[in-house]
Amino acid sequence: MLRVEVGRGRLIRIFGPAAINVSKGTIEILGKQYRSGEKAIVHSMRSYVVLAIENSVLEINMGNGASIQEPCGGEEPLNEWLSAVNEIVEQGMGKVVILGGVDCGKSSFTILLANKALDKGLKVAVIDSDIGQADIGPPGFISMTLYDRKVIWMRELEPSIMRFIGDIRPQHHVDKIIYSVKQLMEYAFREYGVNMVIIDTDGWIQDSHAIDYKGKLIETIMPNAVVVLGNNSWGVFRRYARVGVRVYELGSPLVSRSRSRDERRRLRSERYRKFLEEAPVKRFRIDDLLLTGLPLFLGQEIDPSEVSSIANAEIHYASKTPDMLHLVTPVQPRALQMDRLREIYGVSKIRVYSPGFEKGFYVALSDDGFMEYPGIVQEIDFVNRSIAVKTRFDGKPRYIRFSRIRLTESYAEQLIE
Repeated sequence: MLRVEVGRGRLIRIFGPAAINVSKGTIEILGKQYRSGEKAIVHSMRSYVVLAIENSVLEINMGNGASIQEPCGGEEPLNEWLSAVNEIVEQGMGKVVILGGVDCGKSSFTILLANKALDKGLKVAVIDSDIGQADIGPPGFISMTLYDRKVIWMRELEPSIMRFIGDIRPQHHVDKIIYSVKQLMEYAFREYGVNMVIIDTDGWIQDSHAIDYKGKLIETIMPNAVVVLGNNSWGVFRRYARVGVRVYELGSPLVSRSRSRDERRRLRSERYRKFLEEAPVKRFRIDDLLLTGLPLFLGQEIDPSEVSSIANAEIHYASKTPDMLHLVTPVQPRALQMDRLREIYGVSKIRVYSPGFEKGFYVALSDDGFMEYPGIVQEIDFVNRSIAVKTRFDGKPRYIRFSRIRLTESYAEQLIE
């Protein structure tokens, strides 16, 4: 255990994994205070700047790879952040969008703002729209929480509503993401009666398509304030001041805990586990469900016995779109009478699925089409027309939406192109 004395007003930076025990005094991390006898946990993939509110003594248990630094002048933008946060809160800016690149401090600023808003007695909702590095909900979802207690990492919070995007890459789903964020924001004001909604975004911002995406988000939401973190993005969004949006251009920490691609993948696996690992397997009737997101379920169903007689092969399921015939069959494609099938059904292509192809598909279940919950497909019994899903969803779903993600037994993801 390391004993550290921190004078009033001083800063120290702690890289996890570490446990901070306040032996004497009071410290603050992202607007949350810890007093004598209280403990703060620093995850192995996180780092925090600790501000001593008064002369303090800290006892720090440090794990493998943990470290402590005293920031040099200009390394930490905390005072700049606090000035912007106080202005946003004091002026009652009810809609705030946080922008910036990867590892620039977006989530930290979101937490700081939410914590300071709570200090002023405001009712706050936070929307996590980063589908690749989701903190409130699982990957592939946009999640919202009613922020009713102070935290220093959004992973300490539980989602109140989740909306399924079905991918960890925002590039393919810009319109859907923007629509879902707008839905959740309006719901928060209407149903929760909040004073402030803070929208934390993903780190995709370094090309023209990304700028266009974030611009469309701003134009759709029309926030009171946009906070742009990191000088690489300064100047890009200033034009929105012309339509009454207050644009804050703030620095990012010059020294921070950046994450490798493998670490990001591991963090996503942790989130999949949180929502799915202890979930039971539930079976539902296909005929009671709307199945979407998978090409197999896009078209009109065809009697499989009809196709079987033409193909001279066992067909478990068949569907047809104007250009393609979809078949679930244990028979290898070369044994099917492809040319005859194409001619009879008037299609140019045939896609064949082997039984078991569905195992591991990451899906969302919903009974109302609005609130969605994650699951993993275990089996589709096409003969008896049922689907088995590992999920904590409680109720009778009307929708099951498939993603572009498959999960292994160890919750490692495989992206489907």
